[in-house]
Amino acid sequence: MAMWENMQRAYSNKMGIQINGDDMPDVSKMSYQVGDLDTSGSRDATGLLHRARVATKINYEFSWNALEWGMLQWILTHINAEKFTLTAPDPRSFQGTYTGNYYVGDRTGDCLYYLEEKSDISQYSLKLKFIEY
Repeated sequence: MAMWENMQRAYSNKMGIQINGDDMPDVSKMSYQVGDLDTSGSRDATGLLHRARVATKINYEFSWNALEWGMLQWILTHINAEKFTLTAPDPRSFQGTYTGNYYVGDRTGDCLYYLEEKSDISQYSLKLKFIEY
């Protein structure tokens, strides 16, 4: 049971996203990029590519649309390290998960505030870019 299951709003973890083994709430939107890293590459006179691929990296962008303040803080605390382990759906097959060492790039978000009859309510959005080492 994740710590955040006791919050007012119900969050699920059906996508299996984890940071350092801790369950993260399912995202509202996920984008990904699978890219190859080469140490060198060149084409010969016939146009044939000669390359030295050294790794394939997966980068993610996760967005949450409506988070409570406590959940926003919980997520930001978990990604505040210089390097951490991220487990997320594997975009090469979507039949399992991929685990790698990551850091977070840009962090953006919005706050929606409105007054209901008896209470003030705020909802927070968050967008994070996860970049693989």
